[in-house]
Amino acid sequence: MHVFTNPAPLELASSDYLRALRFLDLDAFPVVGDFTIELRDSEELGQHIHYISPTRGELASFPYWDNVERDMRHFVADDVPLGSIDEPVDDYDEDWQIVIFEHRRFVYLMEGDAPHATEFDVWFRVPSDRYISEWARLIDQFNPVEPL
Repeated sequence: MHVFTNPAPLELASSDYLRALRFLDLDAFPVVGDFTIELRDSEELGQHIHYISPTRGELASFPYWDNVERDMRHFVADDVPLGSIDEPVDDYDEDWQIVIFEHRRFVYLMEGDAPHATEFDVWFRVPSDRYISEWARLIDQFNPVEPL
């Protein structure tokens, strides 16, 4: 599958995301209206989450979130990675960084290749209702609400 890339990296003044996000031109983030979430098998570490666009390709992933299929059986709406511009989700490992926040009906995602990144090769936004409905679909697949 094709991997999505932006024409140029997004650069922040610092890795103090609470401050740096305020200076971004959020309108410059490309909108991905056909956002979907897929689980894919890894060789030894179970399944991983991948953010996909059928028209744009592979968007981002959580390469260090191993065995997602096991976690999803207990997953609820409060577990969805969705921060705010004042308190973004900020997850990282030795060679990966993702920042996720919702602001004014969009979810913004930035993925870089180092912890506390100030440069992000991948950056896009998804309508909030699409992002939330994709997570709801996935949660329902593994942890459906049973009627009483």
